[in-house]
Amino acid sequence: MRRVIGMDIHRTFAEMVVWEDGQLRHHGRVDMTRSGLEGFGRSLRWTDEVVVEATGNAKAVVRVLSPVVGRLIVPTQCK
Repeated sequence: MRRVIGMDIHRTFAEMVVWEDGQLRHHGRVDMTRSGLEGFGRSLRWTDEVVVEATGNAKAVVRVLSPVVGRLIVPTQCK
């Protein structure tokens, strides 16, 4: 089962949405701290795809989450 998680990153928190089984749903908020991201990472599957907003905090998210998900995407440009 494919699951795609989108992260809207803010300075102190991130909002997540999940697309699964053709449905989009709110997945909550996570603190933008190492422990907050690690806790969120424990809820992810190795088959998940995570799309991270390209902001200043994106590198920290990539460092923490990339080992636990199948694919992590940071878009660099929108057309």
